[in-house]
Amino acid sequence: MGLVETIAGLTASGLAPCEFRLTVLGSGCLYAEGVRCVKSFSETEIVLGLKNSCLKVAGEGLRIEKFCDGDAVIKGRLKLFERVPR
Repeated sequence: MGLVETIAGLTASGLAPCEFRLTVLGSGCLYAEGVRCVKSFSETEIVLGLKNSCLKVAGEGLRIEKFCDGDAVIKGRLKLFERVPR
């Protein structure tokens, strides 16, 4: 079975739309699409609410540069990205 068939087989209806999209630029900038809310934030951890889960971003000196229309830009020393249940 090829890659496309394997991915298509993950859901009964074929390819599922992405819940969110992340773009990481180096170790200092994260651009996230599909963000519904900011659940919590500090200089060491930011939790973003997504449609069906949350995304935990850990690091040092974290700050939210932008949060608008489902997009978020997080800057700082990024160390960990983890998808966690709501």
